[in-house]
Formats: sequence, structure tokens, C-alpha cells
Amino acid sequence: MDRSRVRLVAINRLAGLLLVTTALISTAGCPALLATGVYVWEGGNLIPAECEALKGQRVVVMCRPPASNEYSHAGASRNLSQRVSEILVEKVKGIDVVNPREVDEWVDESDWGDFRELAEAVRADLVVHIELDDFDLYKGTTLYQGHAVVTVSVYDMRDHSKLVWSHKLGEVLYPVNSGIPAQDKPPQQFEQEFVEVIADQIAVNFYRHDPHDSFAMDAKANR
Repeated sequence: MDRSRVRLVAINRLAGLLLVTTALISTAGCPALLATGVYVWEGGNLIPAECEALKGQRVVVMCRPPASNEYSHAGASRNLSQRVSEILVEKVKGIDVVNPREVDEWVDESDWGDFRELAEAVRADLVVHIELDDFDLYKGTTLYQGHAVVTVSVYDMRDHSKLVWSHKLGEVLYPVNSGIPAQDKPPQQFEQEFVEVIADQIAVNFYRHDPHDSFAMDAKANR
């Protein structure tokens, strides 16, 4: 974010704070004024990260496709690793994420083997390991509805590959409530959208965020 953008955001937040302050002076008194001011300044209803272990660390993100269809969804798993890496770079302070190209090169030249071998090769402190137990784009033969079963784990390579955090996202559906006609968009576009949804649900565990950001996902799918 450039300096002019940072300045504009700061001005807008300060203006919002001043507006709330003016409204509260005549109604709520100082304690409520202070609490509300802090609430606005800190970002409203943002909630903390589930896992803060990635801050200031060199991190590699890897995702293995489901064993049952490893080759048919290898591209999706790579795209998911890349998108999660991009979001973490943007959202997590001080993080150093291994370039996904380095990961791809290592995978191309090596057997999948153990993620510890990858971490050692790219000199990573922590591994964000994404397990896809299932991944599919279709509901029947004529409708799209992305379906994946995802588990995310973080391992500390400096402490004998110790598991420091793990979370089962469980079943991820996109759209959640209904399928969309396959004729409405090419499969590559729908797969990209679905990967974006999964990446968001993974990465959001590692930074402060608005819990309501995922609302209206079905409407987005039908655009």
C-alpha cells in the first residue's frame, strides 16, 4: 500500500472516530465514549487470529492433492498453495513466505515424500500443510458445486517438526446452498473461484479479520 493510500485510510478512520465521538458526547458520557472510540479505531468487529505462529517466520505452504485423484487435481492444489501464500504475505506482519515457484520446482524434481524434506530444502522455519481429503467441482453432471474436505496444520521445523496448530475446516461447499449450471461458465473459471474460497477459509485463521466477510458467497458464485 503506497503512502497516499495509507494517508487516505487513516484520514477516513479518524473522520469516523470523530463522528462517533460527537454523537456520544451528548448521550453516553466518557466511559462509553472511550470504549466506542477504541472499538472504531481498532477496526470495529475484527476478531483475532486463531494461530499467530506465522508472524515474523519463514514459512512454506504446501498442499497435496487427494490421493485418490492426485494427478487430476494437481493443478488445483498448486493454485491453492499459491493463493494461500499470497494472502499470508498481504495479511500477516513480518512473514517471509517461500515463493511457490520454489515449491513447484522441488516437487517437480523430487518425490512428494515427507514435507520435512521440502522444508529443509527451502530453509523454512514453519510449514503450513494443507491436506485435501476430497476435491470436486461438480454436483451431478450438469451443475457446479465445489466440494472439498480440508485440514490445515502448522509444523515447527526448528522443534523436531512439532505440531503447533491444527484445524479441520471439514466440508467446504461452493456455492453453499445450491449448484449453478455448468453451461454458465467454463470449468477453469469455476475451479479458480472455488480455490479462492478455500484459500480464504484457510488463510483467515492466521490474521485479524471480520467474521462476516464470507457472507453472500452464493451470490458471488452466480455472477
